[in-house]
Amino acid sequence: MTKKEALKNFAMLGAAWFGNSKQHFAFSAYDRFNGWNKLADKWKEEAEEEWIEAEEVLNRLVELGYKPAELQKLMKTMEFPFYDDPKQQIESDYQPDSIKFMSEMAEAFADDYITQKLIYKWIEDEKAHMDWERQYLNYIDKLGYENFLIEMM
Repeated sequence: MTKKEALKNFAMLGAAWFGNSKQHFAFSAYDRFNGWNKLADKWKEEAEEEWIEAEEVLNRLVELGYKPAELQKLMKTMEFPFYDDPKQQIESDYQPDSIKFMSEMAEAFADDYITQKLIYKWIEDEKAHMDWERQYLNYIDKLGYENFLIEMM
């Protein structure tokens, strides 16, 4: 990945996190309404972390010299589907390839320690995110879906 591609992907990641944060807040509200409070708490935590990460991308782009009009184009918020079914929520969000993608992006910023450090921090956050989703999907397989939902209350 070239530095130019990495910069575009960096901005795209921030835009994705703004959209994904909105999706996760919706999952949290819906799951809480249905009594799945443990899952709702997890989605809310993820939504808040993603919003912060999106802000970090935005702030870094400003530090790199981008102006608001350029940011509007670079960080056009992506839309994500909203699911009623908790299993579908988790499955749709489980993206283990994102770690490889961010690792490749970090390598392209070898001459930009600040940006690279941010990306490495996000990789660690993403690993933790993938761990809990993998764990919850494993619970569904082992406990059965109905028992999983009861456990999430």
